[in-house]
Amino acid sequence: MLGPPESMNAMLRPRTLLIAATAIVAAVWMAPAPAARTIDADWTGVPLREVAARLTTLGGVAIVVDRRLDPSMAITLAVSAERLDEVLAAVATQADAEVALLDGHARIAPADAAARARAGEAAREQEIRRLEPRLQRLAQGRRAWSWPEGAQPRALLAAAAAEAGIALEGLGTVPHDHFPSADMPPLPLAERLDLVLAHFDHRVEWKKRAAFAGQQPVFRIVPIAATASAAPRTAPWSPRATQAQPPPDVAHTYSLRVAAPLDDLLATLAKRFALTLELDRAALEQRGIAPREIVRLDVKDASREALLDAVLDPLGLGWRIEGKMLRVGTSAAISP
Repeated sequence: MLGPPESMNAMLRPRTLLIAATAIVAAVWMAPAPAARTIDADWTGVPLREVAARLTTLGGVAIVVDRRLDPSMAITLAVSAERLDEVLAAVATQADAEVALLDGHARIAPADAAARARAGEAAREQEIRRLEPRLQRLAQGRRAWSWPEGAQPRALLAAAAAEAGIALEGLGTVPHDHFPSADMPPLPLAERLDLVLAHFDHRVEWKKRAAFAGQQPVFRIVPIAATASAAPRTAPWSPRATQAQPPPDVAHTYSLRVAAPLDDLLATLAKRFALTLELDRAALEQRGIAPREIVRLDVKDASREALLDAVLDPLGLGWRIEGKMLRVGTSAAISP
């Protein structure tokens, strides 16, 4: 270990991998590049439900048709080497609907329902980021999901929750219904639950409420807030599972023991997260926070987001990731 605090003494560990780097012991990871998902199809009069199933198979991404659309609607496609998101947009246009391009799946739905699905996703991401690492990993646990014709949504939700070791409060608010059969590629638990609940404009609120005997976490089913808005994606889409930098990143956990100047520590963390640091030094100094102030921290098994919170929250500072930029400043200045 390095000697005095001023020379920094740090360990940053994703899972169990350690790589030394000059003044800080840190780590890097290799994530797969976005998959090239192009579609060739020449289909005439194929029912919307069948189109979604075929595109799920061809694209390797779950495509969900909202229950408020007619699944027997005839769709015609003639495309060659078209991006999956463009094909989905064409399908949605024929169905008089929109596409919500979400973290790991796409949803073809009426325009207002698609907007609510995006809003639910935005709320979900913010809440999961604030969970303790154990619950973050649970919420992001990936499983394939399939069910037979006529499956009931309440039963699907209850079974998925039980398998994950959590309880859902408010299952009685989910209307009685029967779903067509489905066979979906792996998705995080939180997204699987919301995938079903979005049919009814609901979602899981990822705020731990209580625990039964044996410490079983309890989460509540809530309506998607009408005021929680999220803009449609405008860039070419690839699911989070294949993106090089998923926000939030709960696939890796880190242990950090550090005594280091704030600006050096943030620069090193940003580099290891493949981000460029933008530190508002003037705002910090106005608050009486010196960029060279020594930060002392001992964190174990934290996500990227929880790690940044642990570094900055005690100083009353905020952070935000925008694309490839990590912005750090006063909480008021950084808040969206």
